[in-house]
Amino acid sequence: MKKLFGLFLVVFTTQISLASEQACIDSREDIVEKIECLSNVTITNQSINMQGLLQIEMTYSQPMDHSVPGADMFEQKIVLLHRDVSEPMLLQTSGYSIFGVRLAHIARVFETNQLQIEHRYFEKSIPVNPDWSKLNIKQSADDFHAITVSFKKIYTKNWVNTGASKGGMTSLYHKYFYPDDLVGTVADVAPLSFSQNDQRYNTFLETVGGDKYKKCRHDFKKMQKVLLENRDLFIPRVLGNFTQLGSAAVAFEHSVLEAPFFFWQYGKPLACNSLPADKSAEEIFEYFQTVADVADYDDKMVKRFMPYYFQAATQLGSPAVITEHLEELRYFEFDISQYTPAGVEIPYSNATMRDVRTWALNKADDIVYVYGEFDPWTAGEFPVSVTGKNTTKFMVPAGNHGANFTLLTGADYQAATDIIGKWLGKELPVRTKNNDSVYSLEDIELEVRKSIRL
Repeated sequence: MKKLFGLFLVVFTTQISLASEQACIDSREDIVEKIECLSNVTITNQSINMQGLLQIEMTYSQPMDHSVPGADMFEQKIVLLHRDVSEPMLLQTSGYSIFGVRLAHIARVFETNQLQIEHRYFEKSIPVNPDWSKLNIKQSADDFHAITVSFKKIYTKNWVNTGASKGGMTSLYHKYFYPDDLVGTVADVAPLSFSQNDQRYNTFLETVGGDKYKKCRHDFKKMQKVLLENRDLFIPRVLGNFTQLGSAAVAFEHSVLEAPFFFWQYGKPLACNSLPADKSAEEIFEYFQTVADVADYDDKMVKRFMPYYFQAATQLGSPAVITEHLEELRYFEFDISQYTPAGVEIPYSNATMRDVRTWALNKADDIVYVYGEFDPWTAGEFPVSVTGKNTTKFMVPAGNHGANFTLLTGADYQAATDIIGKWLGKELPVRTKNNDSVYSLEDIELEVRKSIRL
């Protein structure tokens, strides 16, 4: 009886708190004052951005474990680009840090508000003493849900979420756990993997581009062999600390193994014409540093993105690497667990990813998927619903890991924008080349992901 009374008291107190919060919001005219009414939100900075919009940087207090509210709180970084409370909201995430602040294509094209969220455990959005077991897609979705519910008290129009790569995955997981938060999801280049060494990506790399690019694929393997055969010449030049992986030699070998994936992930087919396959080992090494720089494997870079590696090793899964042609030249193992926190248990299970796949096939609704034809991550593309739900997939011809709806052409572009516009309740402005060439948030994130090979 006491427990029931205690639960009733908590619910009753929460209802009073929510009612007073809404009353505070309704009594204010200024957007900053409205936001100050929200519990758990702290404004840290405000300014007018380059596009003339009010930019408000904030933190949102989150529990490390949403099943234990109030315990071990941390501050999650969020950034709002405010247009008007009468406009819809685009909820955006990179799935990593907030690499930069600028309007994403959807917010720019359809003139919506935009709220960016940094993923838990990245940069400063991490508890003081993090429990790594609380870094999973459910806890992340709980973060996004809490922020959405809070800001919907101010922004009452339709909400659409989006992200690219891991950001697209994160947006889909939010939709999976909390479908009523959003009227639609636009997921760019989002993969769905089922093991720590998912072989589907190798199958893709062995055939990408078809017969037209067979020589390109062969030449890349040839160059990998040259590098490993001459490793003693190049490893002494590698600068950095490689305690996490064990040595510069391990980092060098890993960079060689992963280079084909990165080449297709961020390159363009025309790059095949400039492969130095018949050049000297020195020239091949210099070229490879533009594709998979060994410096990206040092402790500083690995630590910065260790939350991603942990998620990949425990739940999200990751690609395998093609090694058959290099077995006689390899010295070291390659495994995603080598990039995870030392001393932290890594219990991998693909159960949740299989549940997500079942949802995508049978229950998912109001989703637009965009993939790139030559992007290896397309090997792990989400399935379109087989039950007639409103999910649509688009492929950017010869596209890489930067594929998004603005790179679609003709009927595909029209179809994608019609869907998004319907969700937002907004008409699409006339398309012009100038509109498509505007530097966007997607461009910022693509540059960062490309520079760090993620």
